Amino acid sequence: MQGNDIMKNNIKYNRFSKIAIVIMVIVFITNFFVSDCNLLWMFLSGGGKVVDYTSVSYATVFRDFQLFRLITYGYTQTAVWHLLANLLGLWYVGLYLEKKIGTIWFVLVYHIGLIFAGIILIVLYPSGHHYGASPAIFACIGVLANWLVKNRELWDEYKLQKGFYYLMGYFVLSNMLGVPTLIFHFMGFVVGFLLGFMVKKKHAKLSVCRCIDKTSNG
Repeated sequence: MQGNDIMKNNIKYNRFSKIAIVIMVIVFITNFFVSDCNLLWMFLSGGGKVVDYTSVSYATVFRDFQLFRLITYGYTQTAVWHLLANLLGLWYVGLYLEKKIGTIWFVLVYHIGLIFAGIILIVLYPSGHHYGASPAIFACIGVLANWLVKNRELWDEYKLQKGFYYLMGYFVLSNMLGVPTLIFHFMGFVVGFLLGFMVKKKHAKLSVCRCIDKTSNG
């Protein structure tokens, strides 16, 4: 019951996540209709024409200077399982984190995680074309991990949040998809962890009791 009350109080703060999710769904649907490959295969495994214009690679960034791709790749999910996994991950981490640090900081964490993780991955794997929101989501998780290291009591507060167990599963299972994916996620996580030192500490020091009292008092 307490977890549901906290979620209802947090959902109104989840502004950026709502916008990002809408963009990702639009990109997914657009890719599905403009691509001329096997649609069922693409729906299940990814690919499509939109990737040619939004994904990030060494050549597109360092040769063609299409720096916008360091942002657009994070809004491109082309397989249905990829889309659903990242939409839920972004939604649940945003429910808590955007309220704690504000929309501006949340947007910064999201995109800084995308940019730095993207640069490192295309340097390590220059022949690949990469896309997906997961490094940004892991950057957000990195901020939460930073706070937890500094204040272990936050673990009890985290467990009350809607989607806590989904994010735990997301954190573990998504890193089993291969070494490049693991590196991708790890770099986003590290960026977020470092950004956690810059976020105002008052957002990370709320205790479980204060959080529950605030929601119960309306």
